[in-house]
Amino acid sequence: MANLITGASGGITRIGRYFTVVSVIPSALFATYLYLLMRSGAWDGRLDWSKVFDGLKLTDAVLLTIFTVAGALAANPLQFMLVQFMEGYWNGPLLRPLALSRTLHHRRRCLTIQDRMGASAWYLARLDDELKPSAPDTTVEALRADALNAEMRRLRAGYPDRPEEILPTRLGNMLRRHERRAGSMYGIDPLVALPRMAMTAQPEELTYLNNQRTQMELAVRTAVLGLLAAVVTVPFMWREGAWLLLALVPYGIAYASYRGAVALAAEYGTAIATLIDMNRFAFYDRLRLAHPEDIA
Repeated sequence: MANLITGASGGITRIGRYFTVVSVIPSALFATYLYLLMRSGAWDGRLDWSKVFDGLKLTDAVLLTIFTVAGALAANPLQFMLVQFMEGYWNGPLLRPLALSRTLHHRRRCLTIQDRMGASAWYLARLDDELKPSAPDTTVEALRADALNAEMRRLRAGYPDRPEEILPTRLGNMLRRHERRAGSMYGIDPLVALPRMAMTAQPEELTYLNNQRTQMELAVRTAVLGLLAAVVTVPFMWREGAWLLLALVPYGIAYASYRGAVALAAEYGTAIATLIDMNRFAFYDRLRLAHPEDIA
């Protein structure tokens, strides 16, 4: 799915707003956080937050700006690799065992979800009409089973249809699910068709697709830089006692951003499916292909 991100609209809005939102803003926040750590004196074992804003000079602002722009420019070409990494494409010898472990974890979790979903559905199907969750005289057990079934269906929607396609991460599984489903009812492979279909789409449809993609990539970039900031905080605050807990702040931001990226991946997948639904006939026309006579 990651190649759809650059393939469908990679040449559109790659500079300007996209660069500012996805690259410059997270880089500026990371550079500012690193600057505050360096000014705090924690590296030398003399932590004093009052020194952070003492003696600020124009050269500091210039250096901070240069560091921000340099970081943004350096990271922007790596965005595709960052998304792939967060999807769980870990092929290196050091990461391969972790990839296997996490894949097995998600497979077990997916199977457990399916079992609980099936059990709750079986229980609900055996209830008499007057005891159904929608009936006035329903029971607490029926409501609990209905709520469990709804929650299991929600969780199952975060995985591909086939367990053998499961990846090591939540983000990868969400994107893989939409990669396999988008256009499948028309026999269209989005990996092949979407970059071409984007050329026939309406501007507002591409704007919708780009907005979803930009939000997801911003969340991914924020998660990566948040993790990096948490790691960098440890050597600075190692000797400062409770101040070591400061590393939990960027880690919490990274975690929240990653979970947000998973939710945004679902919206991005919906945008891809919508673009295919609305533009498949224009796509056939541009390629001089006959329209199918029916869905089959």
